[in-house]
Amino acid sequence: MYVRQRGMGSDSGETRRTMVGKKDCLAPDFSLLTDREREVLLLATGEQNRILARELGISERTVRAHITNLTRKLDVRSKMEAALLANLHTDAVLPEPEGAAEAG
Repeated sequence: MYVRQRGMGSDSGETRRTMVGKKDCLAPDFSLLTDREREVLLLATGEQNRILARELGISERTVRAHITNLTRKLDVRSKMEAALLANLHTDAVLPEPEGAAEAG
């Protein structure tokens, strides 16, 4: 998991990415993702886009578009980094079951 930090002792305001432990980071805001982007994210565990497209019944180009959107929304650099985040925060990625909000 990466977090952005301001450069130490630098007036340039540059940010750098620093590796942090699982306990040190908060879950990204997966609510920004559409249901289909969540579905692609949960299936994107190293699979080729062609295989994901076949599993989802959509075109490879559409898979690439979903991956581009979700990596931008989650502020990650790659599909693999997004998949790692999803693996760390699976409960946050999964949509709430219908009626769960009313029960609690």
